[in-house]
Amino acid sequence: MRTILGLLLVATSFACSSSPSSPSPDAPSADAPEATVTSTNPLTAARPDKARLVAISASGGSLQNPCWSPNGDQLVFTRFRKGYNDGNSFVGRISTAGGTPFELTPFNVQSINLPGACWNATLNRIAFGSEASGHEEIFLVDPQGGHRTQVTRVGNRQASEPSISPDGQYIVFESHPIDREDDGQIWRVRTDSTELVQLTAGPNDKQPNWSPSGDRILFQRGLATGSGAENVNWEIYTMSPSGDSLRNVTRSQASDTDAAWSPDGAYIVYSSDEGGLAYANVFVIARDGGRPIRVTTSSGYDGAPSWSADGKSIAFESSERDPERTGTKIYVIDAPALR
Repeated sequence: MRTILGLLLVATSFACSSSPSSPSPDAPSADAPEATVTSTNPLTAARPDKARLVAISASGGSLQNPCWSPNGDQLVFTRFRKGYNDGNSFVGRISTAGGTPFELTPFNVQSINLPGACWNATLNRIAFGSEASGHEEIFLVDPQGGHRTQVTRVGNRQASEPSISPDGQYIVFESHPIDREDDGQIWRVRTDSTELVQLTAGPNDKQPNWSPSGDRILFQRGLATGSGAENVNWEIYTMSPSGDSLRNVTRSQASDTDAAWSPDGAYIVYSSDEGGLAYANVFVIARDGGRPIRVTTSSGYDGAPSWSADGKSIAFESSERDPERTGTKIYVIDAPALR
């Protein structure tokens, strides 16, 4: 996802096209060659944690940000053309069995979804970020790639990382100054583009996700521990939909990011370098905090997790080492037994 843990701290920006009739999504990119990573070449023959590769037929680039369909038989994801968070990208959907992805957005700009609550069952729409209007804004699209509509017009700020409320009435998203990745704030807007409200004032808030019951919104907050972008401690917070009742969930010295809810809202799944890991793995924690439970046991990077609606599986992006060198692929692992 947007923030890599352990040895890395990475940021990205979002984009898409606002019309289904946009140019061919696989038009050649003039800015740089594609990476040589392919998703049908497994990272490992058999992972010790028994995570399973989703064999997506898309050569090159990086496959990121899995988000489950409401019925759990498909995943939405982002494919970057050149590498991890690099180059143009499309938002696509794929069967959990793998195969050839269906491209929901064109490949001529960046289009990026957020793991977690990006595909709303009430609206049957998928939210994603886009630069189609000149800088990042929030868009909705149906699962067939049609009815693509722009939701936000923030002005001198950009809008990204959208998550839809369970009732389909609101979108919560990240906003920060154009062409910057700091000074992030969490905002809320109705899906009909009215009632734009700022919920947090930073210092650096990112990647909100709406809880399944709609009673809480989680996000990650970067707290400076020194000068420079590398000296930031990321924590997972939750708040009410009106922006109050703020609660620090993780309360650790680890970098905790990329959070999403369990389907019952009792737990949060996230990426962390808890325990001094060289690269982040996937962890679970109770919604009010407590002892984190490690879910994946890779020596490489596992991040951007998303929990299936039936509670049985967690999807995530993975690389056997630095994702900026190799890109990532999509994996699925059995969710831990928590009760």
